[in-house]
Amino acid sequence: MSNNLKQLIDKFHDYIKYEKQYSKHTTKNYLIDLKQFEVHFETNDLSTITTTSLQEYISSLRKLGLDPSTIARKKSSISSLFNFFCKKKIIDTNPCKKIISPKRKSKLPTVMSITEINQLCDIKEKSFQAIRDKAIIELMYSSALRLSETSSLNLSSIDFKSKLLVVEGKGSRNRYLPVGDCALSAVTKWIKTRENIAVKNEIALFLNKYGKRISNRSIQQRITFWCKKKSLNYVINPHVLRHTCATHLLESSGDIRAVQEFLGHQDISTTQIYTSVNFDYVKKVYDKTHPRAKSSN
Repeated sequence: MSNNLKQLIDKFHDYIKYEKQYSKHTTKNYLIDLKQFEVHFETNDLSTITTTSLQEYISSLRKLGLDPSTIARKKSSISSLFNFFCKKKIIDTNPCKKIISPKRKSKLPTVMSITEINQLCDIKEKSFQAIRDKAIIELMYSSALRLSETSSLNLSSIDFKSKLLVVEGKGSRNRYLPVGDCALSAVTKWIKTRENIAVKNEIALFLNKYGKRISNRSIQQRITFWCKKKSLNYVINPHVLRHTCATHLLESSGDIRAVQEFLGHQDISTTQIYTSVNFDYVKKVYDKTHPRAKSSN
């Protein structure tokens, strides 16, 4: 295989897109990071890139003012690229293994209270936008949907009889999620309205005013609109609804494994961030239910 960096990055792109089946969003982020990496080194000769030069590159990102989490992501993208080179036996060892990146600050997710959720969902359904937006917000909170999962839903994605939703998550893995009655009711009203604006043969569940699939950006804008309309004290992003659903489930059940499965997390360490949101509650559940939480003396 060629030692040409640009050609190798193209092959890596095909690998994560077709073999690993990463989502469009993830693939796009990888390419953004690797294009910046390629431009920085101003070379197409892979053999000239060393651990030292990679460390200098990572350090230069810090000087540009990038936050630690962004730098960590870029380092991860580069490391994945070199792991691919190792897999294809283009190089023997990954030079990224000894690279040090700035330590990421632990950031807890923003979580809305139940009162705030009820306030946000209390939308008077007087227009097609209001009917659609209520259905979107109810469904995102009900099933802890990611933004991209919401916009990609089709009419066939929801089974009203079984109260189940089929979503394509990260890595093109399907998840089957329960849907609450409030969300089902809102979506039912939306589907009746949808029939009046949908273009011919459009399969998307949520549509824009032109009768075509709604975009991620539009969903973000509409959630921001309703936050302001409802006089909430902060502007939330769509992921906050997912965080909030996960936290409320964990608070009610204390079952982190069930929440892990619900969110589609492969690694439970990803789910564990929610235990930090309300640790006091989890501690109370433990003290009350664990058979050896308290001494019998």
